[in-house]
Amino acid sequence: MTYLIFRCKNCGRHLYALENVKRRKCVCGFSNDLKKVKVLAKAVDERAASEIVRKLQGSGTLFRSLDG
Repeated sequence: MTYLIFRCKNCGRHLYALENVKRRKCVCGFSNDLKKVKVLAKAVDERAASEIVRKLQGSGTLFRSLDG
């Protein structure tokens, strides 16, 4: 199974989802359409996907705007 790593279109949080799903809901409540998100990376398993998300997200909880 392949996992896609992307950013929430609403809040900018990094997320991952299986490649074959249509939507992934963020903790902010926004439902991301996986056909419309920009894929930042791919991972072969869930553990690798979560590591990539942790590295991309960093230590902060303040999310940057997708514009900047």
